[in-house]
Amino acid sequence: MEIKTISQDKEKLVFEISGINDVQANTLRRLIVAEIPTMAIQEVEIIKNDSALYDEIISHRLGLTPLEADLKTYNLKERCTCKEKGCAKCQVKLTLEEEGPAIINASSLKSKDPSVKPVLEKMPIVHLIEDQKIKLIATAELGKGKVHMKFSPGIAVYKNKPTLKITKDEKIINKYKDLIPKRAFKNNNLEEKQILENNLYEAIESISQDLIKVDYQEDSFIFTIESFGQSSPQDMFKNAIKEFDYKLDEFAKELKYSKKKKISKILKK
Repeated sequence: MEIKTISQDKEKLVFEISGINDVQANTLRRLIVAEIPTMAIQEVEIIKNDSALYDEIISHRLGLTPLEADLKTYNLKERCTCKEKGCAKCQVKLTLEEEGPAIINASSLKSKDPSVKPVLEKMPIVHLIEDQKIKLIATAELGKGKVHMKFSPGIAVYKNKPTLKITKDEKIINKYKDLIPKRAFKNNNLEEKQILENNLYEAIESISQDLIKVDYQEDSFIFTIESFGQSSPQDMFKNAIKEFDYKLDEFAKELKYSKKKKISKILKK
């Protein structure tokens, strides 16, 4: 397996991965979207709410507020020593107490753990007019996107890597030049790099297959990972691999236990 970075920044990572098949590529995508633990608000206790929004709506908005967290200091509830009762190792409390007139943003959430805070501090929660008040206690915990999308760290998509055959015939290019996106050209020539970077190959092929023919490699894929802000795309990829390792270890333990159990039954007979 080989990985080659195409482009990257704080929110988006695009890379080429080769030497794997469709099943493995889709497994990686599902791990990134649904299996990486992130922190999100799970329970909300509304003490006072004079706003125009129902308690349920405010709770829903809080649940969808992305939270930063030091994931190394927290456990998933099902893997915690408290046996899902809830403790400082698997959850954290946040409070909110404000009075209008004001637009209450996510920055008003005060956490007992400084490492747990809203990713988007200016994300609006509720609008309070004069004399209106809101007071609540929220409980955040680690969770996975497969349980609820609020725990998903971002999105991941992939496609088979395309191989392009571009015509060099100027007569054909000039015939369709007005229909071809300008971004596909460099120095008045159809350029493969321009076409790939701007994802234009399917659009040009639909104009005419005389211009371009597209084939797809079965063992090479272009992945795009975009973060919602809880962690970087690079960390999302690394954490997905770590989670996959954990699942493989658990599977190996279960397989070993099953084999021992089967042998034990045979010996008893």
